[in-house]
Amino acid sequence: MQVQVKKSFHQSFGGINFIEEDIRKINFSSIVTQTLGSRSFLAQYSYADLLKTIFYSKLIGGDVLDDLNVLKQQLQDHPCLTIASPDTIEYAFQELVQPIKKEATTTGKEHFINEHKGFNRLLTNLCRQTGLLKQGKKYTMDYDGHIIENTKIDNAFTYKKSEGYYPVLCSINKLPIYLQNRKGNTPESYNQKNIIAAALEQCIAQKLTVNKFRADACCYEKNTIKYLEKNNITYYIRAEQNENLRIALEDETEWQPALLNHCKVEVCSIEEQLFGEQAPRRIVAYRRKLSNEQATIFDNNGYRYSTIVTSDNEATALDVIEFYNQRGCQGEHHFKELDYDFSWNKLPFNNFQLNTIYLYATAVAYILFQYVKQKYAGVLSFVNNAMQLKNFILHFVTLTAKWVHTARQWVLKIFTTKNYAPVFET
Repeated sequence: MQVQVKKSFHQSFGGINFIEEDIRKINFSSIVTQTLGSRSFLAQYSYADLLKTIFYSKLIGGDVLDDLNVLKQQLQDHPCLTIASPDTIEYAFQELVQPIKKEATTTGKEHFINEHKGFNRLLTNLCRQTGLLKQGKKYTMDYDGHIIENTKIDNAFTYKKSEGYYPVLCSINKLPIYLQNRKGNTPESYNQKNIIAAALEQCIAQKLTVNKFRADACCYEKNTIKYLEKNNITYYIRAEQNENLRIALEDETEWQPALLNHCKVEVCSIEEQLFGEQAPRRIVAYRRKLSNEQATIFDNNGYRYSTIVTSDNEATALDVIEFYNQRGCQGEHHFKELDYDFSWNKLPFNNFQLNTIYLYATAVAYILFQYVKQKYAGVLSFVNNAMQLKNFILHFVTLTAKWVHTARQWVLKIFTTKNYAPVFET
C-alpha cells in the first residue's frame, strides 16, 4: 500500500458549521442573555458561547471537558466561531452557581437542593423559540427523578444504596422544561407539588398549554392531586396499593380480558375513596396471572396487580393504561440519552453546585440537538428524527470541510458525495 501525506488542514466534523448557522438564526445568544444575563464586557466568551461550546463538544462525541481541546483544533479555521477552554468553562460556570438550599424535615433528615431559576426559564423558552413546542397545542407533562451515581465528595446515599445525586425533571415530549438537582438522599417525591406548579407557571408564561400530567407513585399524594384537579389538568398517576384498595380489587367481578404489550391481562375500572376523602376517584387497574415468578406482598390469588388513579372519566380502562405506559418512552427514555450521549454519568466537577450548572448546560444541548435533528430530518434523506446522537454524528456531523477566504469573503468547501444542499443557501 502506497501512502501520500499532504500537510493541509481540513475539518473532520464540518456539519457543525451548518448547525452554528442555524443556531444563530434563532437568536440563541439573545435568548440566553434574556434569561441568564450578560457577562463582564471584558469577557471573551458570552454565556451563549459557552453553552454552544458544550453542545458542539457532544457533536464530536466528547465525554469530558478535556475534549474541548480537540473541538478547538477541529474548528480552528472557522472565521467567527471560537471555542472556550475547559478552564474557561469552569471559571464561567462558577459565576452561575446558586446557593444550596438546605431543608430539614420533622424527622431530622436534611435535604440539599440546588436549582437555577434563569436556566429553568431558558429551557422552556428555548423549546418554544425553536418550535419544538408550539403555542395553541395541548401537551402532556411528565415528572420523574433520575439517580446519577457518582463518587463526588458531596454526594449522598440513594434509596438504592448507591452514592450520587437525584435530580428531578419535568418534561414535555422528552424535552426538559424544568430541572432541580438534589443530593441522593432526597426522594423524587419531596416537594413535588411546588416543582410541578413552577413548571406549569413557566409554561403559562410561554403560552404553552399543558392539559395532562403523568407520573409514577412518587406523585401519589393528596396535595399534588388536589392541585392538578384545581387547575383542570387531567392526571394519570401510579397509585400505591393499600389494604382497602387490594380488597376492592379482589372483590371486583367485572374484569375484562385485554392484550397489553403482547401480554394477556385483565383490566377494570372502579371508584374508590382516597386520602380519607368522601368524594371517590377513578382507579384503573390491570392484573396478570403469575407463572413461575416469586410472589410479593402486592400479589393476591396468583395475580399481580397494577393501579392508576386518574381524573380521565371518558377513556376506556385499556386506553388509560396504554397512555400511562407511554411514560417509558416519553417520560423516562431521555434519561438514557442524557446519561450516555450528554455525559450525565460523567459529571466533570467535584462540586454539587457546579455540576448542577453542567446538568443545565447539557439539558440545553439536548434541546438544541432535538431542534437541529428535526430541522434536517425534513430536508435530508440521511437524517431522521429517530436518530440518537452517535448516529447523527456519523451521518451528518462527520464531514470533511475547509474554510477559505476568496474574493473578500469566507467560503466553506465541503468534500462529500452526500447532498447537503438543502441546509444552506446557494
